[in-house]
Amino acid sequence: MPSSPDLDALRAEILDLHRAEIQAHWDKDVDFFVRDISENYVAVAGGEISPRTVDQIRAQFSSYLNNTTFSEYRDLAEPLVGLSKDGSLAWAILQIRVVGQRRMEDGSDRELDFICAWMTLYERQGERWMRLADASTFKEPD
Repeated sequence: MPSSPDLDALRAEILDLHRAEIQAHWDKDVDFFVRDISENYVAVAGGEISPRTVDQIRAQFSSYLNNTTFSEYRDLAEPLVGLSKDGSLAWAILQIRVVGQRRMEDGSDRELDFICAWMTLYERQGERWMRLADASTFKEPD
């Protein structure tokens, strides 16, 4: 990392990753969700801390994306992005609205309508950002 990183450019990269994540949902691009995962990735949700492997994340997103049709997947709030002074760590705080339909294992369809807020922690490795952890919450819209 240079001694004076261009924090505005690094912030733009994190915002680009978030926009790409939204598009990956629409495109059902499972590979997007596993290509920049740290070997020590951890998910935090529902009161649980869950280390996850690339294979586990691939299976999770394959099931979710291949069985879901989105009619809405968009930001509800402007993403908040922070960076360490040396540009080696970044975090994004995000809130999205999801509406659609999901095919369940029993063959029935379930309506989806929820809001998700989460925080992602990234580490800069060379020229790319690696995802270290996500902490998420879900709720039904008001």
